[in-house]
Amino acid sequence: MLAKLALGNVRKSIRDFGIYFLTIALGVAVFYAFNSITDQQAVTAIGSSSSLRELLVDILNDVSIFIAFILAFLVIYANRFLIRRRKHEFGIYLTLGMRKRDVLTIVSIETILVSAASLIFGLILGWVFSQVLMHVTASMFQGTLNGFVYGYSMVGLTRSIIVFLAIFLVASFANARAVTKDKLIDLLHAGQKNETLKLRNLALSFVLFIVSCGIIAYSYYLLHSNGLTNPSPQLLEATILVCVGTALLFYSLSGFLLKLVQMIKPLYLRGLNMFTLRQLAAKVNTTFASMTVICLALFLAITSVCSGIGCTNALSSSIAKTTAYDATTSATWSSYKTMMGVEANPDCYEQCTLDQDNHMLPALSNLASQRNAADPARLVDRSAQVDFWIDPQDMITFSDLESCTNTSLSDYTNTSANPEYGMYPCTIIKLSQVNDALSIAGKDTITLADNECALYSTSNETQAFFQHVADLHPTLSVSGQQLHVASFTDTCLATEPVPRDMGSIIVPDNMVSQDAVLCYSDLDVMCNGDQNRDAFEAEVNELLSPTDPDLADQQTSAYTCTPLSVMNQSSGLSGIVAFLAVYIGFVLTIVCAAILAIQQLSEASDNARRYTLLRKLGTPERMISTSLFTQILIYFLFPLALAICHSICAVNETASVIQLFGQLDIGATALTTASAFIATYGVYFVVTYVSARRLAHEKM
Repeated sequence: MLAKLALGNVRKSIRDFGIYFLTIALGVAVFYAFNSITDQQAVTAIGSSSSLRELLVDILNDVSIFIAFILAFLVIYANRFLIRRRKHEFGIYLTLGMRKRDVLTIVSIETILVSAASLIFGLILGWVFSQVLMHVTASMFQGTLNGFVYGYSMVGLTRSIIVFLAIFLVASFANARAVTKDKLIDLLHAGQKNETLKLRNLALSFVLFIVSCGIIAYSYYLLHSNGLTNPSPQLLEATILVCVGTALLFYSLSGFLLKLVQMIKPLYLRGLNMFTLRQLAAKVNTTFASMTVICLALFLAITSVCSGIGCTNALSSSIAKTTAYDATTSATWSSYKTMMGVEANPDCYEQCTLDQDNHMLPALSNLASQRNAADPARLVDRSAQVDFWIDPQDMITFSDLESCTNTSLSDYTNTSANPEYGMYPCTIIKLSQVNDALSIAGKDTITLADNECALYSTSNETQAFFQHVADLHPTLSVSGQQLHVASFTDTCLATEPVPRDMGSIIVPDNMVSQDAVLCYSDLDVMCNGDQNRDAFEAEVNELLSPTDPDLADQQTSAYTCTPLSVMNQSSGLSGIVAFLAVYIGFVLTIVCAAILAIQQLSEASDNARRYTLLRKLGTPERMISTSLFTQILIYFLFPLALAICHSICAVNETASVIQLFGQLDIGATALTTASAFIATYGVYFVVTYVSARRLAHEKM
């Protein structure tokens, strides 16, 4: 009999269970889809290295624990709405003589039925979603995936079932506690309790709203002036202030809107505007804490997704620019470290990578001969070495470039530049070496007169500044000689993970003085076969590895990159960042939208008597529906609108950091993110309005 009653209740209340069913199904779908990536077959289909696959699996396992707690909170929160919605019904059961354990049995059976249906539907939806996610993930990791992967991921399936069974069990205990702790009189009158205003003074709320806007604006200013690359007390202050300002804004929002509209009498007295504003004011004022958390969670979701995908796009855009050579061996010399105040001692590492004329490739051949190892030079078809020098006697710094052009680097880098960037020296490169490197890459060479030089920068942080300086054609003092700046180039002279040259000066060979200090060198090679790229990298790294364990800490100043290793580093790590950002962002969006929906349904259920009274007074149904639509729209819109404002400010600052790794197409990223958020929000908004409208029409 109890099972029959529970099944009948589910059938009659299917629309009440709609939000709960949707939330659980989406939660299961997202959880399964992302965890199915950890299935080894699915990950292997993505063209990343094994270390990156293992890193993705490990990080995703940890993040999934965090996501499980978020979803558990959401399920319990949704259950509270259902229990609160039906407390009057439970009171009727007890009045008719039913025992509390019978009521608990009915609630448990109903929870099992709805949860089982949600779990099954969610797993089916998750499988569909996982197919899309497979291809999205493959593109993030620069891999390919043909067709669909039939069959379920046992890892994702098992993990999803275990996690949600545990969540449902916790929810059942929460339901039992909610039913048993209330007295009969409280159950019977549960639907007649009204919200109490926490802030009654409308004038004070108006003032607090203005103050909150000022606090938020000041936090934006602090973030913009400090940036994200220079941690300081200002950054912490900006974070605290934006949280305080957000809470204060929602605390005073209802009174502010009410006071503002009251000033416009024709608007305030038109239709049901007075009723709508009073309803909205009571709800927002009493739920300002949850509104604050929802707004900040949406802000985190939007910012993380925009920044994560933006980072992936930036790194992907720079790969073609930074992979012109089959391999590049880069080395930083101890003489430069000593000059810059870093403790370093010359050792066998430099002796084996430089000969008496500072040549790297012949030195590597000699070392291979000494160790009876394969000579990496046999794999090389063409090579070019680019040396970067500094003249301690006549060193050109960024401040020198600024002073001779009346231009500030900070105007081009926003807040991403280090405050002490002016002391950063510009390295000197020989023209012949630059042209050799350009030639083997099939690029146009540079022509300079004896009294000319060219500026060179590949870093996205400083390119615009150096281009502007070159356009002004100033005269620079290099090694005691006055050279006229003739041009600018940003063509990468190495295969490297990210463009790293902050700023250099290309000069005729005879302009590098005898006193110049060799800072670092790039050995660019074009192999005599694509298959020899990885072999060259492996052999050089083996040669540069220490034979003496005591020298292990001194062998870290050189590394070799190939296009494949660059792609693995750039697209792999950035893909993991973007993957997790989308995962967390999507879950947070579902949670926030579901909480807003549940709050509005609870509000509509509580106020059913008021809507019935409006009908008795002759109010048209269309006017009541418009009032309800306006309340829900504003309730959904305000947290999202403020979160978007926070995100615009934050993303503008993260963009300056992301641009260090490549060109950032923030417009396309923002459009994609906005579409996903609007779609998710739209589904919950429509379901909420339809359900709330039905609840408002109930006869109480």
